[in-house]
Amino acid sequence: MQTARRTFIAATFVASVFTLHAAGPNAVDEAAIRKQVALTDEKGDEAAYLPDTVWWSNPFKKPQIGKSNPEDRIHPKGDVVPGSLKITTKPARIVISDSKDLAYEYSTYNLVSDTKDGRHIDINGALLRVWQKVGGEWKTASTFSRSYQE
Repeated sequence: MQTARRTFIAATFVASVFTLHAAGPNAVDEAAIRKQVALTDEKGDEAAYLPDTVWWSNPFKKPQIGKSNPEDRIHPKGDVVPGSLKITTKPARIVISDSKDLAYEYSTYNLVSDTKDGRHIDINGALLRVWQKVGGEWKTASTFSRSYQE
């Protein structure tokens, strides 16, 4: 009985080590970034952005620097009905640098909102986002996004 128990414990240990190795050395950081992406989609979490974040999307002729209202990033004229913006981001690839302080993410997204003049907007797009680890937390340093038609 004691031998069976020891064998079970040893097998469990080997299986856990194999699982951690198979998950990859960056699994914890990738999971943290995925969590930030989900929080940003759900709450527009401005805490996920560095103060000097750079972002560039369709409505803008040049990159924008600094935090702003997420709705203003979509429609610079401020014509989004407050609370109508819904974003669903699906990360396709997240790569963590060897230094563990930078990462990039490639994702697709769907953005839905209503405008004050009664239009309903439903946009699909892709984005490339750069993440920087600051104080142990992943923050968005830069985002480039473009809509596309399927």
